[in-house]
Amino acid sequence: MSSTEAKTAEPARRGRGRPRDSGLQERIKAAALTVLARHGYSGMTLERVCAEAGVTKATFYRRWDTPTACVMEAFLEVWSEAEFKDTGAPAADLEAFAHKLIELYGHTHLGACSVALQTEARVNREIAAPLFAGTKGRRSRNTGALGQALERMTPPPALPAAVILNALNGVARNTHTLNWPVTDEELRTLIQSLLTPPQAPR
Repeated sequence: MSSTEAKTAEPARRGRGRPRDSGLQERIKAAALTVLARHGYSGMTLERVCAEAGVTKATFYRRWDTPTACVMEAFLEVWSEAEFKDTGAPAADLEAFAHKLIELYGHTHLGACSVALQTEARVNREIAAPLFAGTKGRRSRNTGALGQALERMTPPPALPAAVILNALNGVARNTHTLNWPVTDEELRTLIQSLLTPPQAPR
């Protein structure tokens, strides 16, 4: 069976079997991310994922139909942690959000996986649909949550929520992709600047 067939072949209907072991599922998902980062999408075969996780194909197929389904679930779960949480203190909440982004961009395999999946998404709808839906949904939730927090500020900042989030995302990404570190003090100063209200006309 070719690597493409291994990704897309539909196995026989799975029986009920034993209850799923969440620890085992996490190990398989971690293995899928490792294989994707190491070998790229074309090299993410079922055999490699199973070997990395130390499980049989039957064990894998009791949980997912394809390696693609497994790795997409794992990838989107990791990024689901990038949620802006409104506690009523916008500056502190944005700082916590920025630190979470920095942590995620520093994930062992996330950068390589992001490149591999975004490249494959250009020609593969099985990747594109969940990848873009996940990104769009997360961006919409974060923009909405931050927007509500900004509306409670008096006066509200000059910049809209989407621009503030984009700025912090860029800073977080560059700390790892371009090796441009930022100190906590610099991050707090940036956030205060982003939250600055409009200047009164002269």
